Amino acid sequence: MSKVCVSNPETPTKSAGTSHAGPGSEKTGPAEQTSMSAWAHDHIRIRAQAYALYEQRGRQEGRALEDWLNAERQVVGAVNKS
Repeated sequence: MSKVCVSNPETPTKSAGTSHAGPGSEKTGPAEQTSMSAWAHDHIRIRAQAYALYEQRGRQEGRALEDWLNAERQVVGAVNKS
């Protein structure tokens, strides 16, 4: 059985799928960049909330997915209320 770790929200992470644009690659427009920025911001908020839930449970292992899904609901719920 594999472990799933929740990273510390203070630790910067790199995305494995990112690469620099090369010849023939399409450039993204301002709308796509704004969308990606919004996604990245939400992802950071969800990650921080999931980590807070993990800490509230006394850092008990094995419930990372549950913490992540609860954090998504909380963050999306807060965004929808505003």
